[in-house]
Amino acid sequence: MSTTTIPTQIIDFNIYNAPNKLIGAGDEVTLPKIVSKTYTAALAGGDIDLPGLTTENMEMEVPFNVFDKEAASTMSISKVNTLIIRSCQQKADTKTHNLSYDGLKLTIRGFTKEVDLGTLKRSDKMDSKITMTLTYIKIEDSSTVFLEIDKFNGTFIVNGKDVREGINKYL
Repeated sequence: MSTTTIPTQIIDFNIYNAPNKLIGAGDEVTLPKIVSKTYTAALAGGDIDLPGLTTENMEMEVPFNVFDKEAASTMSISKVNTLIIRSCQQKADTKTHNLSYDGLKLTIRGFTKEVDLGTLKRSDKMDSKITMTLTYIKIEDSSTVFLEIDKFNGTFIVNGKDVREGINKYL
């Protein structure tokens, strides 16, 4: 039997630099693009770009309303940062039309590439942000890991299936 609930929106989110250390809650976070590296194969009928089962560099901007001690803690150039974004997603049941809620958790690890301190303006946000080069990303709800990419360990899992399984068994 297929599920009857569909996700409809993200209600709210918070950003943590450890499992329980809140460091931010901005208005919006743009998640990274995941782009497969490809190579061009010359086939009998013409060229085609085929996936190579690795990804391009992933970057993500993390906004802060105000640049403070907690935001500054992400600036190490030699130590990887782990950030956890916990959000609440609303779901609608297509049969009963009732609404329900579930967690959506994004765990990222990476190095800070850029720091934008933002602006100082009376009675306003600073709109600071950091840009991270990601080495790891994992997206999950309360029961399922949708995506996990670990660049250092060669992990690439989509909906519980290791898409590199055919490669890793020979390594």
